[in-house]
Amino acid sequence: MKPDYKNMTRKELKEHLLTHRTDEEAWSFFFEKLSELDPNQGYPPDLSDQEMERIFREKLNQQA
Repeated sequence: MKPDYKNMTRKELKEHLLTHRTDEEAWSFFFEKLSELDPNQGYPPDLSDQEMERIFREKLNQQA
């Protein structure tokens, strides 16, 4: 049965992604939600170093 990503909390989605790293649909949903964040707001404090690095690289690539 397919998980309902829309009804997952952010923590639940992160846990799902950690245990299902190849779930492309879950990653797509995660990145879609991440892109909807207000760019004027700071990032949540529980982002891992890898997530922050990916976000920074993505932002740098958008400016190039």
